[in-house]
Amino acid sequence: MKKIFKVTLLVGLILSLTGILSIFLVINHYKKEMPDIENLIESYTPSVPTKVYDINGKVIDILYKESRIPVQFDEVPQSVKDAFISIEDRRFYSHYGIDPIGILRAIAINIKYHSRRQGASTFTQQLARNAFLTHEKKISRKIKEAILTIEIEKTYTKDEIFVKYLNEIYFGDGDYGIKSAAKSLFKKDVRYLNLPESAMLAGIPNRPGFYNPRKGLDNAIKRMNIILKQMYSFDMITKEEYDEAVNHKFVLEENYKEGMDLAHTTIIYPRTRANKSLAPSFTDLVLDYLQNNFDDEVIYNGGLQVYTTLNYDMQQVAEKIFKEFPPLVKNKELQGAMITMNTSNGYITSIIGGKDYTSGNFNRAVMAKRQIGSSFKPFVYLSAIMDGYSENTIVEDSRSLYDQTWAPKNYGVTYRNNTTLLDGLVRSVNSVAVKLLKNVGPQKLADNLKKLNADLDPGLNLSSALGTISATPKNLAKGFAIFSNGGYVVEPMIIVEIRDYNGNTLIKNVPSVEKVFDPKDIALTTNLLIGSVRYGTSKGATVITKKGKTIEQGGKTGTTNDALSVWYAGITPDYVTTAYIGYDDNKKMQTTGGELVAPLWKRYYEELINKGLYTPSKFEFIDTLVASGELYYQNLDPYSGLISTSGNAKRFLLRDNRVELEKNEKYKKDLIEILYN
Repeated sequence: MKKIFKVTLLVGLILSLTGILSIFLVINHYKKEMPDIENLIESYTPSVPTKVYDINGKVIDILYKESRIPVQFDEVPQSVKDAFISIEDRRFYSHYGIDPIGILRAIAINIKYHSRRQGASTFTQQLARNAFLTHEKKISRKIKEAILTIEIEKTYTKDEIFVKYLNEIYFGDGDYGIKSAAKSLFKKDVRYLNLPESAMLAGIPNRPGFYNPRKGLDNAIKRMNIILKQMYSFDMITKEEYDEAVNHKFVLEENYKEGMDLAHTTIIYPRTRANKSLAPSFTDLVLDYLQNNFDDEVIYNGGLQVYTTLNYDMQQVAEKIFKEFPPLVKNKELQGAMITMNTSNGYITSIIGGKDYTSGNFNRAVMAKRQIGSSFKPFVYLSAIMDGYSENTIVEDSRSLYDQTWAPKNYGVTYRNNTTLLDGLVRSVNSVAVKLLKNVGPQKLADNLKKLNADLDPGLNLSSALGTISATPKNLAKGFAIFSNGGYVVEPMIIVEIRDYNGNTLIKNVPSVEKVFDPKDIALTTNLLIGSVRYGTSKGATVITKKGKTIEQGGKTGTTNDALSVWYAGITPDYVTTAYIGYDDNKKMQTTGGELVAPLWKRYYEELINKGLYTPSKFEFIDTLVASGELYYQNLDPYSGLISTSGNAKRFLLRDNRVELEKNEKYKKDLIEILYN
């Protein structure tokens, strides 16, 4: 029996020594990999900003949004120290960096409440983890963290560790350290924080995105109350202090009202970005995208490299033209927006969210849903063409009564009895658009618009033919893109690729391009838009280069009732640009889209071309259809749709299966009642 005991003891001793030796060797191995502890802590810099690039590799924004103001230990109120100790590290002053009792207690509390109410890491461990700039869940990282934790405890006093921890922890929205957070959230020096403010701040680092009161005030208050209860349980505060603190009010600045009791109310202030973007209308969208895919810690400190679709050179031109456009300069209250998209891939190349736009403003280019007026009519005409109509189809231009209550008027109350599709769109004739929609059927129009996936829902009302629906400039641009590219629906894009600090690809987006419409139907509709610029209401958008030449372009003006909004949606073979101008409070204007917005579009494209930023091309999908004989051009009278040799003739685009047309001169103009279907 004694022999067995001796053998067992010997084996146990050998195993113990082997284990101790193994642990020593492991610790020694990882310790050799680590830099000097003191230098590591003192030189720790946690923030690597995110860089945002345009399509040509130019840095257009640096997202760092960080504030770091060091605090001295004697500046920190006891209420702040107690609040952090109560929730994060109750045995801080009695353990040696790693607290086994605290770990077991945290596990028990979290199991009891089915949530992570209390952390298991000590202040020293959290400081060590931050110094490594990684939160990866690997055994090697845990071992290094433990080594560094012990070394920190050997090197620094408890108070020194505590204040380093308070200076390094992240509070969200770019704020590092208790002093920065107090100033940013409450506009207070840390020395003057009261008990409930101290408890609220102590609750944020656990989950900065969830407990930051700017983003989730209710969550922050619940967390604060847990901390206050902890403080009371540990005799850090009295019952009276606890009761007063839990009844303290917190209110966002936007909800603050004069007369509130500031002695028992704390205002939470919004965070302003520390950096200035070169293109805030665009980079605000980039930031929204990043926040939907990453947490703040990664966005502002992870060193992301974000490659976007913006062409900063085009953006500069857009901003200059918009800022210097005389009507917008003369009228300080007048607002608007403009957006340009590459129609082959959906890349948003420039965007104006509003006059004098600054980061965080209401971005009218993607958020302002306003009635689009006659700029909607091309979709009605497309539906008619898809239903068998031709550009020279005769439509009655007369005032009619619908549902015995509604009789839409033409602009200027002018009627020509009969006219062609081309003339109806060129002159933006209301009566023609409504009759077309009635004949085609509102349901067919709605079905066609669903294919665009552009949030353009006309309903089943005939009045939608006149553009009573509302849309953002971005969505209208997406809809108009089909007239530029030959019938392909493209999804607007702002992000091409996102890489991490080491260049590894995290997200890579590819263009979404889908052929949805017949190119012949689109070509016929696009020719109507070309005609609108050549002959009609869109003539003010005609681009003339420095050499005196015009470019291939099409477009459609839009004017709502009482001119509450005036629009222009224009296309080239490569881009679509939509813009509107109007008052934010929808005051009436005495103008039209052709008078006000078309010239803005013209100035923008002329500047792009003259600066060499855009070389105009041809509508190749139309040229291909004409070259193949599927479509052909014919000069016809705009009212009768017959062959004309007069100066009044317009350039029609027709299908190859149309019968030979008789000459207009054969008929007396007052007897023409010919309908070509």
